[in-house]
Amino acid sequence: MKQITKKYVPALIGWIIVVAIALFAMPNVSQLVRDKGNITLPSYTESQKASKIEKKANGNKSVRTYTAVFNNNGDNKFTASQNRKITRKLNNLEDKNSLKIEKVMGPSDNAETKKQLIAEDKSTQLAQITVKNNGSVGPQVKELQRQLKTSGIKTYVTGSDALNDEFATVTEKGIQKTEVIAVIFIFIVLILVFRSPIVPLVSLLNVGVAFVTSLSIIMNLAQKFDFPISNFTQVFLVVVLFGIGTDYNILLYNYFKGALARGMSAVEAAHDAQRHGGRTILYSGLSVLIGFSVLSLAKFSFYQSAVGVAIGVLVLLAVLLTLNMFFMETLGAKMFWPSKVTAGRGKSRVWYGLSRAALAYPVVILAIIGVVAVPFLVNTSSTLNFNNADEVPDTYQAKKGYEVIQSHFSKGMSAPATVYIQDSSKMTTQPNWRQLMT
Repeated sequence: MKQITKKYVPALIGWIIVVAIALFAMPNVSQLVRDKGNITLPSYTESQKASKIEKKANGNKSVRTYTAVFNNNGDNKFTASQNRKITRKLNNLEDKNSLKIEKVMGPSDNAETKKQLIAEDKSTQLAQITVKNNGSVGPQVKELQRQLKTSGIKTYVTGSDALNDEFATVTEKGIQKTEVIAVIFIFIVLILVFRSPIVPLVSLLNVGVAFVTSLSIIMNLAQKFDFPISNFTQVFLVVVLFGIGTDYNILLYNYFKGALARGMSAVEAAHDAQRHGGRTILYSGLSVLIGFSVLSLAKFSFYQSAVGVAIGVLVLLAVLLTLNMFFMETLGAKMFWPSKVTAGRGKSRVWYGLSRAALAYPVVILAIIGVVAVPFLVNTSSTLNFNNADEVPDTYQAKKGYEVIQSHFSKGMSAPATVYIQDSSKMTTQPNWRQLMT
């Protein structure tokens, strides 16, 4: 039996080394998601074809376009002095820090821009600022805000890139809340199931090791080999790993507790739990792994980004069937303190009562379930919405600028569409131009 105990000491040492390497090699997840986590459509879609034409037209330079929004306090008409301030701010934009300004189109450039970029009530003006895509969105937006800030005028910098960056920030905060809620909820559930504070700590430690390790692997693959990721990759990992990890641990610990109750030593009980419960965990985990791996065949990048969960499940299975064994063999019955291991022989009054009631009164139980489910079935007020801007709180400055545009301009000004036309011959000749215009 001592040989079995020694077998899992290297597992503890090995996982400590793996976690240390994972933390040390972990790239900047937040920045990596912003750079490579944008949801893109397949290359055969019209928008992607247009992006290729745009890039070719710009000399294969990647650019970003921001919208500067100038709004007069109280929505009053801009004065001549304020108009001059805005024009001066736009003319004096400098290439500082991460900014490499390519083009600035302001409302005072010509009659057409004046017509398009000044609101009918004269209280709001827009400017299109194109910069090189050679830096992060956040620093570029902050630099533009700093240079365009005008006393007595509300100034915002918005646009699709700015809104997507804020959406990523909101998602990160949501992930942090999800992690905290998941840990608290799992801790409570495990205490209720095993009546011990030690079991939840061991379970969360195992799942935490799997989460950190798999997240580091996925992000390094994304950084070096363009592995598909999105804003929701980390959310998928948290939900799936903490969910099935806790489920698998409950199964394993129940086998372990039952074996201890039958008089086995800690080493024997751990080996018995691994042999019986581990087989079920392995089969179930492999089915989850295969399911998420199949998503790599999807054409949509959002679905492809969930493939990382397959890596997480693979790491989770390795952790649960090795590191778990060390803690079970080392702690033994102390793992369930202050509960007694003899409780493993008894019946759960709650589950026994529920199952007995379900068998005795199946119609009543189904009716109760139906009543509980009705509110969720009749909730048809929500509608599908694919606009990320609506997910950003109104306190964010890019969202404020977006709302100002929608309030003072047509809907299309907040999300303009650009039409690209490509032909094998030059379009600057008169016949081709006349044909294009007709």
